[in-house]
Amino acid sequence: MSTTLFWNCRGARKKCTSNYLRHLVGDNEVHFIGLVETKVDNFDRAEVDRIIGTSWDFFHYPAIGKSGGILVLWRKNLIKFELRFVDDQVVIGSLTPPGGLCWAVAVVYGNKDYLRRRSIWENIGAFCDAAEPILVGGDFNCFLTQSEKKGGKRVTPTTGVLEMTEFMNCNDLHDLGFMGPQFTWCNNKEGNSRIWVRLDRILMNSEGLCKAPLAMVRHMGWISSDHAPLLFSLRPKGTTAPERWIWFEDVWITYPASWRIVWLNWRKIDVGSPADILNHKCHRTLRALYHWSRQRALNLNWQKMELERQIIELQNMDCTPGGLSQDHEDELRRCVGELNDTLARLTIWWRQRAKVRWIEQGDANSHFFHLAASGRRRDNRVVLTLPSCEQPVSDQWIILDTFMTFFRDKW
Repeated sequence: MSTTLFWNCRGARKKCTSNYLRHLVGDNEVHFIGLVETKVDNFDRAEVDRIIGTSWDFFHYPAIGKSGGILVLWRKNLIKFELRFVDDQVVIGSLTPPGGLCWAVAVVYGNKDYLRRRSIWENIGAFCDAAEPILVGGDFNCFLTQSEKKGGKRVTPTTGVLEMTEFMNCNDLHDLGFMGPQFTWCNNKEGNSRIWVRLDRILMNSEGLCKAPLAMVRHMGWISSDHAPLLFSLRPKGTTAPERWIWFEDVWITYPASWRIVWLNWRKIDVGSPADILNHKCHRTLRALYHWSRQRALNLNWQKMELERQIIELQNMDCTPGGLSQDHEDELRRCVGELNDTLARLTIWWRQRAKVRWIEQGDANSHFFHLAASGRRRDNRVVLTLPSCEQPVSDQWIILDTFMTFFRDKW
């Protein structure tokens, strides 16, 4: 349970949703996902494989008409998830990593009507146990203070706000705060009609805070939904060494500038046999494309991170009283469009390295897909051991100590 994702995706079948979801999973080693407002009344195994991959198990509560729907996904080879309670506003279950502590997890999609939201507080409260770590996240459709809203009418202490505050106090649930943009939802209107609100949040009880004192919540950018994804991490993410392969990149074809490079180098006159002419043309064109890519085509991972940084900065600026100027709004739209293009190119980039057809089955840019594409890098890495206690151990320091002890005793 290193990283958990909660997101109101506003439609699980959208292509941009699946692209962004794969990259969030691949970049952050996500093991559990709670998607709300899927707007889907039927979700089968084939669709899950296409969206996120074959290594994920799932549970889907269907949408009512074109509203609602909760989709819960977890890596079946890494964690175990057992359902405790489900309805149209909350899915509650037990999440257990290998050899780890069991967590109670609730994925919330609150109704706009505070009278209907009352069932959420009652249902979650029935499963709250002070001795068990609890994680509650999702779209509550409720904000608590004036600082959590910008634009629109001034906030007043409504019954819905008081009931949610009482629910948190009675069940010892604490808001973990966040890093990133201040608000998680925007109505995407212009001028004085624009409204920003923090509708999505993650709560944890005191027992969870004791077990994970360094837990952190990040608000990601609004890319393919008007809600920001929330990433809950138990520990900092490690780094991965970059690839060093040099070959013809399929992603070059997505740049119109590459077409002219091919045309200019292919039309040059060569002499020799037909086979020699073809070999010269291919060699010259490939070399020209490679040097062009080194000088002009930016590193896709760097470009993705830079665009995400610019989007976060602009959305933070959008949350200030001054808001965004027209130039900044145009820049934000441009960055979002370029990020979607970059995510599609990254998917092509990883597909070429995998040399398998998993991308057609959905494991396009997940962490598991990356490991398969970079298989030689992990040949000598031990990620799990089963010592004499017969409890799986994944902590790298414990694994190191186990091997050191074994060989020290042997010799």
